[in-house]
Amino acid sequence: MPDIELFLKEKLNPIYRVWYAVWVYWWPLWRAIYSGRNIQRKWAQFNLVKEGQSFLDYGGGTGSFTIPAAKVVGQKGKVYALDCFPRQLCIVEKKAKQAGLTNIETILSDNKTGLPDECIDVIWMCDVFHEIKQKRAVLEELHRVLRKEGTLAIYDGMRDMVLSYVTDLFSLDEKNDKLLKFVKIR
Repeated sequence: MPDIELFLKEKLNPIYRVWYAVWVYWWPLWRAIYSGRNIQRKWAQFNLVKEGQSFLDYGGGTGSFTIPAAKVVGQKGKVYALDCFPRQLCIVEKKAKQAGLTNIETILSDNKTGLPDECIDVIWMCDVFHEIKQKRAVLEELHRVLRKEGTLAIYDGMRDMVLSYVTDLFSLDEKNDKLLKFVKIR
């Protein structure tokens, strides 16, 4: 049998199509939903996100946490979604519009936020810290925009590396598995 016929037979096989649909379409969706709910439970456990707060989703991607945070902080609050990829921010804007959320502002950057000093209550970083090249510069920027009583929450599997960078800017307040909650020093 020629290769093209074998390829078509394999690809058109109903079992293959089901397998493909599950792993390519449904598994990532289910994982994103489950993971997002798990993170939101941790937000509740740590009393992290509240109505009326200003929230910075640093490295927010397509808004998996930006949208839920915007719903929690409500119209009295403000959510900033920062990412270095314009396409990701377009997706966030589209999701916000579909959800009827007007309290989200996107920021295209890989370092500086462009926000005023001490204007953010909660900074959220999920699986992004280990990807940052200029870790110290980013932490200094986050320290600058975070209010004195504000919280820096980092959810990252490489938490030992995170802890080695934040020592003189933030103090570890609580930790649970991969979630580290810091308070601002000074």
